[in-house]
Amino acid sequence: MDPQSTNPAEANSQEEFVRLLSAHSSKIMSFIRILTMNRQDDAEEIFQLTCMVLWQKFSQYDPSGNFSAWASRMAYFETLKYRESKRRIKLLGDDALELLAEAAMPITAELTDRRSALSDCIRKLSHPDRDLIRLRYFEGLSVAEISEQAGRSTHAIYRELSKIHGALSRCVDRSVEGGWA
Repeated sequence: MDPQSTNPAEANSQEEFVRLLSAHSSKIMSFIRILTMNRQDDAEEIFQLTCMVLWQKFSQYDPSGNFSAWASRMAYFETLKYRESKRRIKLLGDDALELLAEAAMPITAELTDRRSALSDCIRKLSHPDRDLIRLRYFEGLSVAEISEQAGRSTHAIYRELSKIHGALSRCVDRSVEGGWA
């Protein structure tokens, strides 16, 4: 589409779609992963198909509604279509998949809430603790590599990571339960 031919209403609609999809994409993907039983390639393809359908049907979305629920319902139908198109042996029947979809909605909401709380809790860590988490989990260094880099024993690094894990776990639990994180 030519950006110069886009009218303001269309531009606002596009911006709103992008905003909503960005805010809810991890929840939608988690939902699809549950339905596909973590078949990564299938989940990614269904997610892409779902995004296309969401965009095509966005004019039908009620802005006062729950975008995540609406998008998850579309993802459910895309999952059914995908399963039919692949003609694979189905581990679950369509009825069982529908029950799984109903059960998955609260699970994906909780996972998204916990992920968000974890990000907030990591930001609240002291700088040295954040660096340790970054090295271990974002850069993927082993404890031995971190201990060598820091000039500390592996036991000390394990002990520090254990302390941080406990603090993060408590922070996430408090945050998700609605308490002060």
